[in-house]
Amino acid sequence: MIQRKQSIWLLLASLSILLTIYLPYGTHLTGLTEAGVITQTDLTATISFPLLCLTILSITFSFITIFLYGNRKRQLNFCLLSMLIALSVLGFQLVDASQSIGNKLVVGIFGSTLYMGVCMPILSVIFSIMAYAGIKKDEKLISDSDRLR
Repeated sequence: MIQRKQSIWLLLASLSILLTIYLPYGTHLTGLTEAGVITQTDLTATISFPLLCLTILSITFSFITIFLYGNRKRQLNFCLLSMLIALSVLGFQLVDASQSIGNKLVVGIFGSTLYMGVCMPILSVIFSIMAYAGIKKDEKLISDSDRLR
């Protein structure tokens, strides 16, 4: 049973980074086909293998951090590592969307598709920061109670 607020924040962080697999963060426009049509494909984490690996790694670290409540120092380190990996997912998305000709970073609604994939790593970092603050608060509370004994 989830008993601490930071467990909820970490669960939300792992769920938000999980959404980067499904939500597109940009588009790729290819040249004219035989019919004279420009085709558009959505950029998601499943298109790029390194991005998919980073995303899965971030999901894993965020989720594992929930169960490290017995060792708060390790939980803090895993939380920081999860934030770092989520930021690298964001950086990879930005580089991937701007690196190739025909790729375009899209945030919001474009056509009929919701392009919020680039916002999910940012949400994951925000949730991880909130969890980190809760873990630090617990650590301070434990150290203060130990000092009083």
